[in-house]
Amino acid sequence: MKKKVEVVQWGEFFQDQVTSKRGVNRTSVIVSGAFYLTTIPTRMAFAAQDDTWRSIWETVLHISDWLCVGVISFAGAVWMFGNRSKALELLIGASSGYLVIRHAMDIKNWLASL
Repeated sequence: MKKKVEVVQWGEFFQDQVTSKRGVNRTSVIVSGAFYLTTIPTRMAFAAQDDTWRSIWETVLHISDWLCVGVISFAGAVWMFGNRSKALELLIGASSGYLVIRHAMDIKNWLASL
C-alpha cells in the first residue's frame, strides 16, 4: 500500500495548527479536462470566420492526401520485399482511413440529422 505524503508549513507544525487538507478528486479533474479538450474544436470553429475554418480544413485534407500517398508507397515497398499480408493490411488501413477523413464532414452532417 502506497502511503501519501503531506507537506506542512514549519511554523504551523510547531504551533500545532496543522489541519489535514482535503485531497483533489481526480475523477472530476479528468472529466472536466476531457470535456474542455473536446470542446476546443467547437469553440475554435465558432471563433474563426468561415474562410479561416475552410482554409484549416483544406490544409488538413491536403496533409491527409500526402500521408495516404506515403502509406501506399510504403505498402508497395513492403510488398516488393515479400511481405504481402502486411502490405495488404497497410493498403486496407490507408484506404479506409482516407475515406473516413475525406467524408468526415458528410458523416458529421448525417449523424446530426439523426
